[in-house]
Amino acid sequence: MKSRIRTHKRSRTTQEGAVMLIVMLLILTATALAGVSLQAAQYELRAAGFDRSAVQTQYVSESAMATTLSWVDATSMDSGFITHVEKWNNATRPDLGFFGEPVLTAGNEQDATRTTWGQQSRLTNVVLPPLTMPGGDNDPIGTFGPRSNLHPGVEDLDVTDELSTDYVVDMYDCLRLPGTGSPGSQVNQVGSGVIRSVQMYCVVTARGRSFMFGTFTGKNKIWTTADGTKLPTSRYAMAHDSRGTILTPPLVIMN
Repeated sequence: MKSRIRTHKRSRTTQEGAVMLIVMLLILTATALAGVSLQAAQYELRAAGFDRSAVQTQYVSESAMATTLSWVDATSMDSGFITHVEKWNNATRPDLGFFGEPVLTAGNEQDATRTTWGQQSRLTNVVLPPLTMPGGDNDPIGTFGPRSNLHPGVEDLDVTDELSTDYVVDMYDCLRLPGTGSPGSQVNQVGSGVIRSVQMYCVVTARGRSFMFGTFTGKNKIWTTADGTKLPTSRYAMAHDSRGTILTPPLVIMN
């Protein structure tokens, strides 16, 4: 009888130990799942923030493209755009090396121009996209909103003032189409002081940029461009380029 009682107690003790082990395993599994879920949620929030910043930078680029097209349309009849093009022809071609593209040569620099936010902000009869920094231009939250760490523009110390802007729009590979207007019309006459018109078919690339304020460890990296130039760039920045071709309306030119 005593032997049976001892055997019963030993079996009950073994069962209690197994139950405790199972409970500990369940608690450990639940804790691990909670940690993994928390980490996954953090990664998803971070990815959603990056995706939002990328979309906002894309909108900057597309807005720059639309603004440039509006500028070309608005200045087609007052020779403003063609004057801008001719000034670039008499000066220098835009430097595409900073954007990792091949340099313009005599074969593809035809009527190449560059415009920036700073230039287009001074235009009339052109509606610009509202690109503002938090607290700037009476906008307390900025274009990207109060929860975005990125702001439109660039923050590279080695970039010239020409590129330190909210966006850059390059127009190149322009072809002046012959036969604009009807034959025999005044705009097709030649000679000094005679008005004529021309249409241009161009490649347009609008480069939207955004950056994050602050000093971070390992913020800059060295980027080697297509022509071999080494440039420091920020790891905490977004870039989006929109490219297309346009056919301008007839542009007025004075011979």
